[in-house]
Amino acid sequence: MKHRVIVFSVVLLFFQFISCNDELVVDQKEQINSNSNLTLSKELDLLSIQKDSILQKEKKERILNLKKEHERPYVVIEKPEKLLAEKLKSRTPNKSIYKSSTNSKLNSVQGTQSCYTLEIDVWALERYIPKIGFNIGIWPKSDWMCNQNILSELKNKWGYRLIMLEKTALISQSIYPFNQIVVCIDGLHPKWVEYDYSNFQPRSLYGFYMDEPAHSLDPAMRDSVSKIVTNLKSWGFTNSVYMAGETCDVLADKVDDLVDIINNSGYTDYSYNIFLGCFNYLHSRDQRSEWSDYNTLFGQKFNHLWISGASDRGEMDLLIGHAKNMNKNSIWLYAGEMDMSNASYWEAIYEFNYYSYLHNFLLREERKFIYVYNYIGNENPCFDYQITSWELIDIIDSGQLIIR
Repeated sequence: MKHRVIVFSVVLLFFQFISCNDELVVDQKEQINSNSNLTLSKELDLLSIQKDSILQKEKKERILNLKKEHERPYVVIEKPEKLLAEKLKSRTPNKSIYKSSTNSKLNSVQGTQSCYTLEIDVWALERYIPKIGFNIGIWPKSDWMCNQNILSELKNKWGYRLIMLEKTALISQSIYPFNQIVVCIDGLHPKWVEYDYSNFQPRSLYGFYMDEPAHSLDPAMRDSVSKIVTNLKSWGFTNSVYMAGETCDVLADKVDDLVDIINNSGYTDYSYNIFLGCFNYLHSRDQRSEWSDYNTLFGQKFNHLWISGASDRGEMDLLIGHAKNMNKNSIWLYAGEMDMSNASYWEAIYEFNYYSYLHNFLLREERKFIYVYNYIGNENPCFDYQITSWELIDIIDSGQLIIR
């Protein structure tokens, strides 16, 4: 019996030992799980902080990029800084809150808090749209003429209804319909024109342009121009517009009766001398007075006015305004010099289109962005009109579009 008791006690101790060990193991597992959960929680918190940091960085970059885009010339008509200054000057605190007879202190605090955030509406360029009754055209660089992406942008974003193309580009391009294309032809070589267009299909080209045929002083010039126009019409181009350009009105007068439109192809004032021909004598002057001379001499036949992307930068407001004052409905940007950089010509396009819009040759579609500012100054935000007291914290694309 004694031995049995001893054995039982040993067995009991063994199970107690196992039970204690089990509890110890469970405690250790719970401790490990607890530590793991704590580590995981810290890692999640760290990831959340990193994610927030990345999102904040992306937001700042987005705001900065949009702000830079809107600060480019001609993208917005009114600069955000100007709109902010006007909003600050015109904003008046809610006087009914400040003068309320009931709980005026609380209302004053609420009124102050409402002044800490400021929103202004900024309308930025989305695209230009052709306007009925007006033609905006462009003569692009040769390496642009076969670039479908550039042609698409010229047509669909910048609103160029008409385009000048060379024969090879005319065949390969797929953006402009034929009735919106003008081709440049050599007014002194009927055989070349016959080779290119006697069998060309379709016959719906908008027009043909001869650049300075009289400038050559070739005695056979009139016969050549007349033959070319007659041939083109006999081949079926009966609805096309026939145009010619000259630097001097005296030379233009030698060919204007053979074409539908005569224009001035120079970008400064020119004078004609029987011995020297057509020459520029005042390089500093633009071509407005020359346009006036053409308009007096040719009236409404003087149209399709050339403005140079290389020579007329900074003058486009004056030039396009003068064209509008003379009741012209067709203005063109010459962007054909191959030695000009693409960037220079895009800047010329921005300027040309902007003033074409301001002088009612184009429509402009704009997108509304909401600029959100927070007060960072040390005064009462309801009465602080300093721009430096306000920080841009967000630019929101409203998705709202308007055509002006």
